[in-house]
Amino acid sequence: MDRKAQYKHKADDVKTIRERTRNEDIALRKEKKDKVLSAKRFRFITETEAGAEVSQDEVRQATTGLQKPGNHRLENLKLLKQAFSQGTVYIDVFFSIDNSLSWLVGVYTGQDVELQQEAAWCITNISAGTHEHAIAIAKHVAPYLVTYLSSVIPVIQDQSAWALGNLAGDSKESRTLIHAQGVVLPLVQLLQSPHPSVVQSASFALSNLVKECQDIASEIVEAKALPLLQTHLRNTAENEGILTEVSWVLTYLAASGKFTEEIVRLGILTQIVDILVQLVSTNPHMFQIVTPLLRCLGNICSGPDECTQMACTNPSLLPTLAAYLSSSHRHIRKETLWVLSNIAGEPHTCHTIAFGPLLPVILDQVTGAYDIKMEALYLLCNIAYHGEELCLQLLSNGMLQKVAPLLKSHDVEVLNLVLSLIEMMLRMTKEGKKKLEESGGLEGLEALEYHNNPQIHEQSCNLLETYFYSE
Repeated sequence: MDRKAQYKHKADDVKTIRERTRNEDIALRKEKKDKVLSAKRFRFITETEAGAEVSQDEVRQATTGLQKPGNHRLENLKLLKQAFSQGTVYIDVFFSIDNSLSWLVGVYTGQDVELQQEAAWCITNISAGTHEHAIAIAKHVAPYLVTYLSSVIPVIQDQSAWALGNLAGDSKESRTLIHAQGVVLPLVQLLQSPHPSVVQSASFALSNLVKECQDIASEIVEAKALPLLQTHLRNTAENEGILTEVSWVLTYLAASGKFTEEIVRLGILTQIVDILVQLVSTNPHMFQIVTPLLRCLGNICSGPDECTQMACTNPSLLPTLAAYLSSSHRHIRKETLWVLSNIAGEPHTCHTIAFGPLLPVILDQVTGAYDIKMEALYLLCNIAYHGEELCLQLLSNGMLQKVAPLLKSHDVEVLNLVLSLIEMMLRMTKEGKKKLEESGGLEGLEALEYHNNPQIHEQSCNLLETYFYSE
């Protein structure tokens, strides 16, 4: 029998839970705008380059000075470069001067390489400003930025790719504008650059392009980006920045499931698992790299069971995930639970998780913060879904003692998941009823009979009528 057909309750099946978890994760990321996932980035100068904080009057003078040829232009650009990284108010001052952007673009497209590099830095930081700042760059500078991706000067390539990454992360409007300029192919070609900063900036731009638009994802893959990205999946100290950005690109490419077959065929899945295993011994965990790698692994394993089976050919994967569940970084714990939720869809792996040292660690997450708690409950639902043997294992490890107190939660989503778990315990096992009573869960169910949410009210009443009141 198809294992999905065994799950008679109205709650979500494994596929729906996976998709729902992914969508909720995306929504949460957008809401919190976490710095790790920041779509736009200022480029800061080094401490040795920085002088005293720049004033608004100095910005006005430097902007006006760009309109007059002379040696002072270089100092003016350096001052603007520092000012723009101090805050968007200085960018507003710059734009308050007539034709300021036109003069800056004129320097950027000029013949003086030193001035051109400073102007490119200024454009990068303007693109990281407000939406209005980014749109101005997208409309008036984007064609030049795309052109200079093919520059023979690595610094210009780097700055241009970084600025385009900021524009791609700003909005659909600016992303559409730069996409129309043919930005994808030259960015993919930059993945072959011998200069690490260029590869890192190009990967940053590609990740911002692809995360919101699957049409662009197809274009990136058709440009043969996957083999080029794969060459940068190396866990070395000098490759950390590139590995982080490349991992995000792969994460977004894997999100739709459309390219899973090619990702697996190239051996990228195996490489990701190997790197996660290598990084687990680092203390503290390198969340900026581990987070996208875990998410990419989870995206791939949300596909066919064969992907999970291949990932688990590395015997260190599950012990590694157990270690990540104890990480000091909340991002890592949450992503690890999400990965486990997806790989638990494969029967053999689910059995290994339930009958190994991972289960007690998973159960401990139920008492965690809200997002951790939700991921742990989804995972437990996926484990219980596989039938009586797994449900009995959950019961014998005290799952209901952990879960029953959550029946007092005021959150409807938490209650839905807890009721789904209880339903499976009662339906699939004879011991479920007694265990629920011993854990105080019966009183919790009875209290939910009067819940103001119709679905919660109906679920709790059905469970009570079916398994308790019928006697």
